Amino acid sequence: MYKKIFLFLLVFLFSSLIFAQETDEVNPVQEEVQVENTEDINPKTGFPNIREKPFVIFDYGLSCSWVNRVVNQEDFGRSNFNYQDFLVGAYVTMQTMHMKPLNSMVRLAGYYPMSFTFNDVPQVSKAILRGSADLFAGILFELDMWNYVRINLSPGLHVFYQYSDRFNFVHVGGAALANIELPIAKHWTIKLDGIASIDYGNFGSNKNIEVYDVCWQYQLDLGFRYSKKAPNKYNYLKQPIW
Repeated sequence: MYKKIFLFLLVFLFSSLIFAQETDEVNPVQEEVQVENTEDINPKTGFPNIREKPFVIFDYGLSCSWVNRVVNQEDFGRSNFNYQDFLVGAYVTMQTMHMKPLNSMVRLAGYYPMSFTFNDVPQVSKAILRGSADLFAGILFELDMWNYVRINLSPGLHVFYQYSDRFNFVHVGGAALANIELPIAKHWTIKLDGIASIDYGNFGSNKNIEVYDVCWQYQLDLGFRYSKKAPNKYNYLKQPIW
């Protein structure tokens, strides 16, 4: 009887020691996981710490634009009135980085009119002081399919103002931008942009005199980017980013 009790106590003691040893081996791992989790949490906000802080980058370049304004003619046999301006200027773009889930961009361009036609017939302008301002703002979809050619798409809002010798035009509508980025070196990138927009063109001084049924515009850009904060990991000159 005493031998059985002694044997039972011995087995119980041995099992307790093994269980205690296994518990001691598990606890440090749990503590490490808990420490790692607490390191990723900001104690002030309670949210995870931001490892890649947001910043903005800028692009610069030359641009040209074609503006079309159409007045539909209901009379049989008459063609629509088509007014077209060809503009040349420069642009600057501001783009956000590390802004999840989507980055955004704002593009501002300034133009000077080089020619003006009515139904493809060149018109002579009387005023010398003329100009245009173009604004595009949208969200950015970055398509990282290739390392050495990057393609971005951006739908957004389009606003256009033109001071001419006829009217002060104000267009508001929607636009879509597509650009190609060519990473030349670690900090240098060549950019090719194309923008197409459809606008309502009767917010300016023409609204009571010359009402347009539809307005559209397309633009082409050739620019560059120099950025130290957003280096090109893959570039044509094989320059490392570190």
